[in-house]
Amino acid sequence: MATSRAAARSQRSKVARAPRAHEVATQVALETVAEGGPLARVLEFLCRTMEDESVDRVIACIHPLTEDATMFRDTAAPSLNRSYRQATDGVLVSSMTGPCCYAAATRQTVIVPEVAADPRWVKFREFAEPLGIRSCWSTPIFSNEGKVLGTFAHYYFEARDPSPRDKRMVELLTRAAAVAIERSRAEGALRELTETLEQRVQAETRERLQIWNVSQDLLVIAGLDGKYLSVNPAWTATLGWSKADLLGKSSQWLVHPDDRERTRAELDHLAKGQKTLRFENRLSAKDGSYHWISWKAASDSGRICSMGRDITESKRAQDALNQARAELAHMARVTTLSALTASIAHDVNQPVAAVITSAGACLRWLNRDQPEVQRAREAVMRIEEDAKRAAEIIAHLKPFYKKDVALQREMVRVNDIVGEMPVLLRSEADCHSVVMRTELAAGLPSVNADRVQLQQVLMNLMLNGMEAMSERGGELTISTRRRGGVVIVSVSDTGMGIPTDKTEEIFNAFFTTRVGGTGMGLAISRTIIESHGGRLWATGTPGRGATFHFTLPTEPEA
Repeated sequence: MATSRAAARSQRSKVARAPRAHEVATQVALETVAEGGPLARVLEFLCRTMEDESVDRVIACIHPLTEDATMFRDTAAPSLNRSYRQATDGVLVSSMTGPCCYAAATRQTVIVPEVAADPRWVKFREFAEPLGIRSCWSTPIFSNEGKVLGTFAHYYFEARDPSPRDKRMVELLTRAAAVAIERSRAEGALRELTETLEQRVQAETRERLQIWNVSQDLLVIAGLDGKYLSVNPAWTATLGWSKADLLGKSSQWLVHPDDRERTRAELDHLAKGQKTLRFENRLSAKDGSYHWISWKAASDSGRICSMGRDITESKRAQDALNQARAELAHMARVTTLSALTASIAHDVNQPVAAVITSAGACLRWLNRDQPEVQRAREAVMRIEEDAKRAAEIIAHLKPFYKKDVALQREMVRVNDIVGEMPVLLRSEADCHSVVMRTELAAGLPSVNADRVQLQQVLMNLMLNGMEAMSERGGELTISTRRRGGVVIVSVSDTGMGIPTDKTEEIFNAFFTTRVGGTGMGLAISRTIIESHGGRLWATGTPGRGATFHFTLPTEPEA
């Protein structure tokens, strides 16, 4: 009887201390969660807190779920042996083996007052009976977003419902468990991300190092003063210089003397934070030869990162192509003038015949008994005018026969060149019954161009227009105007026109619609105009004539 009264007093004393102990336990649990640490240790602490603070004999377990909420993993059950943790690890929620599966699946607390009396828990009894568990209850643990993170389970050794006090404790400790699980997942995700980033950085570093080593382009990192800080092996393969030859030295000693001023200006450009998208200069190789290098570069953090590609062979090929084009253009000029031999001879013969006639008249005026000096003077003046006209025709023809590969660029007036062409083609226009007319805009700026090549383009376009009007004659108009930064020259005829589907095809090499034509005139003309930074195109309507336009920039290309 005395023992019974003592037990009762102990129970009443424990109950009396309950509110105070509850507050202390709650505070300790929250502080433990706030301090962090391994998830298993935190969850085990929460389980022990529940067991210690309950006035009943209870075993607490926390069953975390995988992130997809389909499987239980890493059970925290400090008062149960390892076999229980092993048995519950990997259990699928969909198996509905026990109350925890139901709590996770239904998102509701499941209370089982008597395990043996409920047929739903047949499988669960395999866990419960060996441990002497007779009743249990399980509460889902929710994240802030309402996702089920796991369950908080409590097992009793007698048939019963949970007490109000245990329910309050579980409510508080469940929230603490949610914080711990979410933080653990966030830390795990952060670790995984960090490891992934580290692996990615390492992989990218290896890739960049491999690119640096195997690239055939010249890669270099230099200071803003132009001194080389790092170079890749391509420098040795391309130019023959070793790292020891280059590092710590300025690039100026490698640069061709004619390119040094431009290179210094480009370095200043980079030092100001601007980028180099294309810059070409020549660098000396160890064998004394020079290589053309095309550069791309940018400055970053006080350094200049550059990539250079050896374009020496490309330059040689381009020079050869330019020479071949010039040869072809020369042949086209000669061929064109050959076709105009009769007209040219007629144009020259006219002033020559006039000179002979005037000379005879002059002699007659002077041989009279009373020489008529005034009439003789007039005859001499006509001789001078006709001789000048013949000389002008010959002067216009001479450049077309020159075989000079190099372009002779100079500032020329487009209106002057256009005005010269009717003099050369007057007889050809008369043969085709074509009237030539010019519409020249005043105040056009000069352009940087090769005079002979522009004459060749105009001659080709004008002859094509005359040929298009050969059957019934017509009017050929050559006009100039300015638009923006270009001068536009147009050659219009009133001939048969161009089919709309042929306005591009006619510029293809060897394409011709004229009997006996070579099909090279327009192709060469487009190449010439494009080499001057301009554009050549055609417009027209079948039966209503055609117009060829080309543009020339008013400022020389850099």
